[in-house]
Amino acid sequence: MTTLVDRPGTGRPGAGSAAPRLTAEQAGHLRHIDNLSRLPRGDWRHMAGPLPMQEDFNAYRYQLGYMSLALALAHYHRLPAAPVVFHDTLDRLIQRMLEPDVWTYWRDTSTQGGFGPIDLPQLPSRTDPVAVDNIMYSAYLQMMTLLFTMLFDDRRYEQPDSLTFAFRPILFGRDRRDSFAYDQRTLNERIYWNMVRNGYLGVACEPFCVFQICNQIPILGFRLHDHLYGGQTAEEVMEGYRRAWSQFGDGVGPDGHFAKFVVQRNDLLPTDLLIDQGSAWTDAWLGMLLNMWRPELVRDTYRDKLENWIDPTPEGTIAVRNLALPPGAEGLAEPGLHSEFGWVAGWASEMGDRATLEGLFRHADTVMNPQWDKGGLYYPRHDATYDTAGRFASMTPTVSNAMLPYARLNVEDGLRTLFQRPWTDRDRQRPALTGRDDDVDVLRAVYDDEKDHLALSVAPRHGLTTVAATLTISRVAPRPWTLLVDGEPVARSEDAATDAGRGIGVRRTPDTLTVSLPLEGVRDVDVQWRR
Repeated sequence: MTTLVDRPGTGRPGAGSAAPRLTAEQAGHLRHIDNLSRLPRGDWRHMAGPLPMQEDFNAYRYQLGYMSLALALAHYHRLPAAPVVFHDTLDRLIQRMLEPDVWTYWRDTSTQGGFGPIDLPQLPSRTDPVAVDNIMYSAYLQMMTLLFTMLFDDRRYEQPDSLTFAFRPILFGRDRRDSFAYDQRTLNERIYWNMVRNGYLGVACEPFCVFQICNQIPILGFRLHDHLYGGQTAEEVMEGYRRAWSQFGDGVGPDGHFAKFVVQRNDLLPTDLLIDQGSAWTDAWLGMLLNMWRPELVRDTYRDKLENWIDPTPEGTIAVRNLALPPGAEGLAEPGLHSEFGWVAGWASEMGDRATLEGLFRHADTVMNPQWDKGGLYYPRHDATYDTAGRFASMTPTVSNAMLPYARLNVEDGLRTLFQRPWTDRDRQRPALTGRDDDVDVLRAVYDDEKDHLALSVAPRHGLTTVAATLTISRVAPRPWTLLVDGEPVARSEDAATDAGRGIGVRRTPDTLTVSLPLEGVRDVDVQWRR
């Protein structure tokens, strides 16, 4: 039986320079996500999966959604005083989420539920990707924009038409050219009413198929929306969700595993049909998310069922078992495309199970060929389930780009803590790093209220040995301060000089410090305010 580490996340990890630095791998994951966010339109390198038409769990929407959650968890728990590392990257991911490449699959998927065990009725084609059903897209966009507003108090996605889906084919369908305009409040409202109309069971992904997993995401979205704008929508939906799923064993199948989804009543079914066969991806993915608001159920399932899905070796590595193919993919691909490895890693991170998490990463770093590109860490796509030595080697874009970063950057109860205690103005208005050069990795950025101390650690990005760094520290305010570099005082608020020696320069305004210094490895830059 695995050991659980009983250490809840706090959103403020440690005090001053006592806070741990990011590892090279953690910083590399952040850099890789940032690199992907900067690619030009139509460039999806490292993100294309083995199945076409955005039909499986390697679809862009899942990668972008969980890359965004990885960024949010890293900012909230690891680098709370470094908005500069996350703000623009998350904004670019939202813009990529609005690209037609990501959502126009709905024009065809909206015509029929494809995940059910029977042939479901044909429906008229719809293009608007958030109007009805399709919670597997709409909720992730909802969550991404509300995380952006909560973390940075940046209100751009409140503006009318800030979330617009433009359908503009050049060579076909000119009669269907259209734009569908929303903002984060109208999107939230649309998802809410779809939830209400379906009796709080959830909003369907493809027609007639209501998955538990994707319906946890709007609950997070409602919680953030309530926090920002007031209301009790999340409480209402959680209560209704419990009541609706009580007719289906509270979402747990007879074998104790989480149920996958409900095929809803239609002209071919006399009643709703629960699909409850246990699987690694369902238990892990749902468990990771459901811990936000039902931790007692999740921890019981984790203790009882994890051993069904992991495959430890005497060498200390851990792979996964119970691999499956997406329905209809037989003959097109091998098993393992449900990204089970990544979902199990994400679940272990949320549970604080360090032993399992370390074993999974030991396996990934031994078998799955980690690579570095422009300072970013990723694992190349590997479509075969096993390598020539018989070791589990499947690597999907979702695991490489989203779920391994998520798992490495999360802390125990990390998502649950973010759900329970979203940031307020007080959290966002502390002294923080608001500017840095692109070639600088931030390994530590924590402000300690009690000590009135900002602790930063910076280094050249992976692959560089020396960079000239410029850092901007904001919200310094008119208080006496001392600037320390590698523990040595180099400047004080009352000093007039801008040259601190040893190649270190300091410029100041009433509310900012701009520090320039050479980086040859990791350097600590601290500001201590004097009372």
